[in-house]
Amino acid sequence: MKKIIPFTLMALILVISGCQQQDATSEGPFVGGNQGVTISFVDGAPVSEFARADSVPIKVKLVNGGEYNIPENSAEILLYGLAMNDYGLSSDYKTVPQFLRGIQKDLIEEGGEAQIDMGILKYQESISNFIEPVLRSKVCYPYMTEARITACANSREIVESGGEVICSIEGEKVEAGRVSSSPVQITSFTEQLRGTDKVSFRITLENTGLGEVYRSGSECSGLDDPLIKSEKKDKVHLKIMPTEISCIFYDGSEGNEGDVRLDGTSKVLTCNMPVQNTGASYTREVSIFLDFKYVQSATKQLKILEE
Repeated sequence: MKKIIPFTLMALILVISGCQQQDATSEGPFVGGNQGVTISFVDGAPVSEFARADSVPIKVKLVNGGEYNIPENSAEILLYGLAMNDYGLSSDYKTVPQFLRGIQKDLIEEGGEAQIDMGILKYQESISNFIEPVLRSKVCYPYMTEARITACANSREIVESGGEVICSIEGEKVEAGRVSSSPVQITSFTEQLRGTDKVSFRITLENTGLGEVYRSGSECSGLDDPLIKSEKKDKVHLKIMPTEISCIFYDGSEGNEGDVRLDGTSKVLTCNMPVQNTGASYTREVSIFLDFKYVQSATKQLKILEE
């Protein structure tokens, strides 16, 4: 016997189904998250325990888990933390020749990988019983965050003249899928009316990854100098569109592009956008780009035995 579904129940099912489809299509263009490039030593390269004068290969693995494509010859790797000459290893940065593709929503689920040969470890100094050094490696690479926010353009002039309400400036405007996966994130975007014909944006930037962020364009080798490191650290280059949006940057300059200095791990940036009095509020698509260098490290505990 066929079951007959009442008309009202069928209508409710259709409404719910329609809402679900609408929610699915309203998701943003990005996967999202705080992943960038992860670094690790390749399993067995080096082995964790070996004898003095053994020849031990050292290899480092990089995986791009974020949504920015890293050009070839732009990432660099350094072994550090030991007197490298004693171990037969180079103390210079090594350029990564590979292109490291980022993930892409609905198209690329896994980012590019690279295994970099860092040389052969061979410890020649004398040992009494054993030593347990810690080998460290770090990757220094350029990265970018992109955010696409739907803002509400409204003003006191529109509100007080009884203009039609098309959108609301209330609430958090950062939604799932609206910020690309990257270790530096835009974690908040809120609005408030400013003056007669402007709306103000408060944009929160955060280093949510496991590494350190430096000014875009910094030379990786230069960041090992304490003075240069202090001057470049925690600075992110920001560009916001459309161009009529003006932000106040840490050096006192104003415009739609400049450097932001994080206070520890985060910073709230204030920007203003002029609003036309069209008799109603209206939505405006705002694009934000963050450009920076990022440094992340890995460690490997070793045990070197006396022969």
